[in-house]
Amino acid sequence: MKLARYVGGGKIDIVDEPKPVCPEGGLLIRTEASGLCSGELMAWYMDQKVPHVLGHEVAGIVEESQDDRFPTGSRVFPHHHAPCLACSECLAGRHVHCLQWKRTKLIPGGMAEFFTVPKENLTDTIAANDLRPIDAALIEPLACVMKSIATGTPETKGISKAVIGLGTMGLMHLLMLGTNAAGYDVKPSRVEWARTQGLAAEDPDHAVSVDVIFVCPGSQAAFDFAVRIAKPGATIVMFAPLAPSQVLLVPQDLYFRDIKIAHSYSCGPTDTQLAADAIRKGRLRAEQVVSNFIGIEELPAAYQHMKEGSILKPMVLFT
Repeated sequence: MKLARYVGGGKIDIVDEPKPVCPEGGLLIRTEASGLCSGELMAWYMDQKVPHVLGHEVAGIVEESQDDRFPTGSRVFPHHHAPCLACSECLAGRHVHCLQWKRTKLIPGGMAEFFTVPKENLTDTIAANDLRPIDAALIEPLACVMKSIATGTPETKGISKAVIGLGTMGLMHLLMLGTNAAGYDVKPSRVEWARTQGLAAEDPDHAVSVDVIFVCPGSQAAFDFAVRIAKPGATIVMFAPLAPSQVLLVPQDLYFRDIKIAHSYSCGPTDTQLAADAIRKGRLRAEQVVSNFIGIEELPAAYQHMKEGSILKPMVLFT
């Protein structure tokens, strides 16, 4: 079978490897669609995982099942990390800090013609027969957005919101936030893409002060912009990390302005279920956030194009 492996230095190889064997109590999946995550573009993060098979935004058909909940021939979305649901972290709703969540993964990865879902991962695997594979593959990134929004947005009507960065994740934030939210990006092409989706988008020069700001790029410049447009008492949600070599510089005046800084890392089963429900209700379609549907052989070039910012997001379709 063909798979996409990150080999370091921003390079992707398409290689042939044997088809994996269904794990005890788990699933063997024939991949239908797998998206390229923006996190997989971060060299500082990816180079420490070499060699690494890409792909965690994925959906496919069960080829072999050892769990009656997911019969052969059904479509599923499996999260690449899944919690135990029983430890103190899980019971407190902090699923991403569960030890099982940290150690679980799809094997060899979702950017392959076939992959396996270990038994432990089935605590966050969702039946998706009613969804298109290209939409089901977006459950994981959308779930990260659902967690981010829950982290930053209180149950208060009328609060104003801004999204900084209109890549795929920023677009998903705007789509889920709905009215009273605006997005900003320095790239005119991204502003225009957002506008074609009916979203309020501007360049940063037209920004106004707001109550909640979601910072999608992991950069000091994006954080500084958030600080500039934050109202007194506002919340800034950091959706992506800075590189380990960088230190986030926080101005002292945030103390006097009562500005809160929150972080939102990945997602858990509650978030994936919310994401699946939102997709079922038609609040997100793949075409709104995916610019290029490609074959796996096209992925190395698409990887570079996404990294350069010349395309929004590729998704590999497997036949």
